[in-house]
Amino acid sequence: MKDFPSFNKFCDLADEIVRQIPDMYKKGISGIYVVPEEVKDEEIPEVYILGHYHTGGYVEPSIDIYYGSFRKSFRGLPISQIEEELWETITHEIRHHLEENAGLHNLELYDQQLKQYFRLHK
Repeated sequence: MKDFPSFNKFCDLADEIVRQIPDMYKKGISGIYVVPEEVKDEEIPEVYILGHYHTGGYVEPSIDIYYGSFRKSFRGLPISQIEEELWETITHEIRHHLEENAGLHNLELYDQQLKQYFRLHK
């Protein structure tokens, strides 16, 4: 079984991915942060939340990427697959930002459908 990247290495991978995404897509996001926590879905505790787009309030939108959730979900996978999942998660959360700015909710509906699928297949 392969070792999972350290927190610092994972942060470096995330930073590299964020640098590859054009600034126009990240405009208005105060930061994309890797945090050490693992986060489980409140309704379906078998499901780990990999990232979260935060909106509203008195602060600018931001994105959290949950290192602990990645570690629990993808331990043992080759680094290339972990990087692919990290890319998918970061771009997914940025898409939430873009849709929020455009007044769309397609990705939010997709996330709800995915959650419903997990509820039915527990």
